[in-house]
Amino acid sequence: MQNDVAMDVTEELGRFQRYTGRLMDGALNTGTKVIIVIILFIIGRLIINLLRKLLRKTLERSSVNNGNITFIDATVKIILYIILIGLLAGYFGIQTASIVALLGSAGLTIGLAFQGSLSNFAGGMLILLTKPFRIGDYIKVSGIDVEGTVDEIDMFYSRLMTVDNRSIVIPNSVLSNTTITNVTYYDVRKLEIIVPVSYNNDIDKVKEVLKELLENEEYVIRSKQIQIFINSFASSSIEMGMRFFVKKSEYWTSRWKCLENIKKAFDKNGITIPYEQIDIHLDDKRAKKA
Repeated sequence: MQNDVAMDVTEELGRFQRYTGRLMDGALNTGTKVIIVIILFIIGRLIINLLRKLLRKTLERSSVNNGNITFIDATVKIILYIILIGLLAGYFGIQTASIVALLGSAGLTIGLAFQGSLSNFAGGMLILLTKPFRIGDYIKVSGIDVEGTVDEIDMFYSRLMTVDNRSIVIPNSVLSNTTITNVTYYDVRKLEIIVPVSYNNDIDKVKEVLKELLENEEYVIRSKQIQIFINSFASSSIEMGMRFFVKKSEYWTSRWKCLENIKKAFDKNGITIPYEQIDIHLDDKRAKKA
């Protein structure tokens, strides 16, 4: 009887030792894997940072604007970290198919929850690929009646700075689905000025004065076409038109200076600029009573 009890105790102790041994082996293996994964994550993070630096330098050498560089860098960072996490999960024995299925379901859930944000992200990608504008360009956005200088292009939003120094943040989805006028896309711009002159003035003389004025202005690009013409006949004036090209950076300065010089040239040559006037005629009877 005592021998049977001793054998049972010995057998149970053996089982316990085998069980604890398996636990220790599993713990050691798991701990080893965790340490290895941490080391691999650190190495992977260093590699990702190195790849991002190389990418930024390559883009900067390719004359890509800062807004697009920031956008590309953020997108590549997210993609590389997803790949790294997937590889580390596979090291733990998690099947790649399960990871893909998990990412797919998570992506669907996130897509439904952040539909607007993803639309803005897709719009940002379109802006990056098609390049309708860059940082520093002056654009007009139809539909929302907004215009200003592009100050920043982010992953989800773009920022415009208005002439009166206001900041306007516009979702990229709006910018990618509307008509945009890039005012400063080209290096030169055509400047058109309409000047009213009196019907009593000699048109040939007016044209000569305007032509001489443009020939002496340093901001006028003479290699481009210069036009001086009669634009229309108004009720109390003849509207003379001027079209010429200037550098985009000097557009407003050229316009203001040209208007000032036109007034001075007209005064010097006796050319009058009429102003609106109303003639009131009274019949004789009312005039006598008055």
